[in-house]
Order: sequence, then C-alpha cells, then structure tokens
Amino acid sequence: MTHLMFRRGGIFTVILVFCHVNVESVLGSISSSMIHSKLTSSNGFFTGPYLDGRGVFNVTTQIGTHAYLPCKVKQLGNKSVSWVRVRDDHILTVDRIKFIADDRFQSFYVEHTGFWTLQIKYVQARDAGLYECQVSAEPKVSARVHLHVVVPRTELVGVPDRYVKAGSTVIIRCIVRGALEPPSYIIWYHGSHQLVTENRHGWRSQIDRGGPDVDGDIHSTIGSLIIESAKKRDSGNYSCSPSNSPPVTVTLHVINDESSASAVKSSASLCEENLSTALILVLMLMLSVT
Repeated sequence: MTHLMFRRGGIFTVILVFCHVNVESVLGSISSSMIHSKLTSSNGFFTGPYLDGRGVFNVTTQIGTHAYLPCKVKQLGNKSVSWVRVRDDHILTVDRIKFIADDRFQSFYVEHTGFWTLQIKYVQARDAGLYECQVSAEPKVSARVHLHVVVPRTELVGVPDRYVKAGSTVIIRCIVRGALEPPSYIIWYHGSHQLVTENRHGWRSQIDRGGPDVDGDIHSTIGSLIIESAKKRDSGNYSCSPSNSPPVTVTLHVINDESSASAVKSSASLCEENLSTALILVLMLMLSVT
C-alpha cells in the first residue's frame, strides 16, 4: 500500500493506492547487488586475485645469461604465488621459498609493483620452454611464460687444415653467429697453451663486432689471429674460444722449402714403389691363369 498526497483548492487529499509487490523478486535483487558489490571493486574488477595481461608472454635470452620471467598479480591478499615448470609439472617456487635443488632458480617480489619474477641464472639450452605462474585461488588463476634460449654458434673461416710456407703471414679467422650480444672476449689457444697476443712471437689478435661478415650478416662477430712470419714451431692446433659460444679448431702446417722438396721426393718414391708392386702382382696373376 502506498500513500499519495496532493493539495487542491486548499484541501489536502490523501489517496491510498494499493499495489501488488513481488517480495521475493525485491529480496533477490538486493541479495544479488550485495554479492556483486563484494566480488567487484569500484573499477569493475574482481576483488580477488587476478593477473595483469592475457595469453602467453614470450621471453628471449641467450645461453649463459640470466632470464627473468614476469608475473604481475593484482589484489593478491593472503594468497600464494607459485612458479611451475610445465614440461614436468615441477613446482619451482612458492612465494619466495624454493622447491628445487637447482640454485639457479629464485623467485622474488618487487614491493608495490605486483611483480612476482622467476629468475633463472646462467640459462642453459634445456631451460627453454613453458613456465606457469599460479595463484592459490579458487577458481585457479594462472598465466604462462614461454622462455626462448638463443644458442650462438662459432664457425671457422676456411678449411680446418691449413698448409702455409715458412715466413708467410698467417691469418686464422672465426665467426660468432646468432648471438643476441657479441662476445665480451675471444681467447686463442695453441694446443692447450693460451696465447698472449702482441708478444715477442709476433702473434696478435683482433675482434670486429657488428660489421658484415663474408655472408653479409651484420650481427656477427669476427675474431682474427695474425701470425707474422710463420715458423715451423708455429705448426699445430689453434682454437678460437669466444666467451658465449663453443670453440672451433684449425690445424696449421708450416712447411719450408727443404721439407716440401723432401716430401715431394718421398711421395714420388712411394708412388713408384707402389706402381712396381702392382705390376708384379698383375704379372703373377696372368701367369697363374695361363
């Protein structure tokens, strides 16, 4: 029942209006409104934990460096954040507590940012793949990060066996390709001995970063070892060992005129001897057939 009052000609008139109200509908609307206000904040988002961003986030890093996998959680409250390696469902961390024996993994939180970051130190090729950030809420709240690991390669310029004359200048080159960052250094070895360049032997080295190589790749790094006036003692294996990629080896043979002439002579004598032996064998075979 509703009272309606209005004035007409100085006389107040009261009209009683009877109407039918669905009490259950009203209570239901009030209840839904209260629940909605509890679940959502003033900006329209749920007051429970949720992740900032959608889809799979990609992170690319180079082997041997550190990787940082981000997970931004809002309105976390008293819930926990876990990092899981998807390929084997291994729980790596829960909040700041580590659940893996590998000390390269660590989770840390940056205050007032909402970021729970998984750090992987000295990344290896096997670390590549999917990782999942999970919040201990019902229903499950999670997001995935795909870690891509770049593995640079080292290539030798020229053949792996080099023959040079004594007294000539020798340049041995290697190229580092596919690296996100150039190597911080390239070490050269003669056998197992590390070379100290610009020394009394006349060895020197140089590194060219970012310049185009023989294939036009401008992201490569070229390392060169220069041997002035090569001597017989300079023969042996030389290894190019960059800081961020596997080493490659070249074998250097330094020959002088005498050794070259004697090598040719011995080779000719051996060929002559082998030819004589072959003729004798053919002759014996023919005689046995007849």
